Amino acid sequence: MVRLVVPSPAPARATAEAAAPPADEASVDAFVRAHYGFAWRVLRRAGLSPSDADDAAQRVFLIATARLSDIERGSERAFLYRTARRVASVAHRTARRRPDQHELEGDAEPDAAPPPDELVEQRRARALLDSILRELPEELSAALVLFDIEGLTKSEVAEALGVPPGTVASRVKRARAEVEAHLSRRRARALRHGGALP
Repeated sequence: MVRLVVPSPAPARATAEAAAPPADEASVDAFVRAHYGFAWRVLRRAGLSPSDADDAAQRVFLIATARLSDIERGSERAFLYRTARRVASVAHRTARRRPDQHELEGDAEPDAAPPPDELVEQRRARALLDSILRELPEELSAALVLFDIEGLTKSEVAEALGVPPGTVASRVKRARAEVEAHLSRRRARALRHGGALP
């Protein structure tokens, strides 16, 4: 786990932040430990490389810890999701302005060390799922990832996406149907060509 170092607030902001009690180091550390993996996965699913996701996660938690006292209990992941999506968007714009940098990096989450015999199958399944999710409309893939993969409640997903809970339910249902349809088409193609799913 990357240890987050939270800098002291800049002098110009010190007056504005003096009204809110500063979060103690233990609560900041607990917050980061509890939610780092979630934010990192959101950044990866937003298309950042593992090293860019590490850097972006640092920015997400610098923003979040500066506003820790403003985040309602139970809304942490919704806040982190929105923040991570904004940070990823900025990272993509920045990357488009700099020369291409090709990296050969693994997809393993930080501190995740599955046994070697499971790693290949996990990567294959993740690549297939990511490929299908890229083909879905953003509103469907976001709802499915947050609800089915990240395990947020419908209320948390609704808050993160800024839609009513009923809309979340319909989007998740539509996304599941789309994923199943994509898988069925891929299975049919694989059978016609005598192979397995990629």
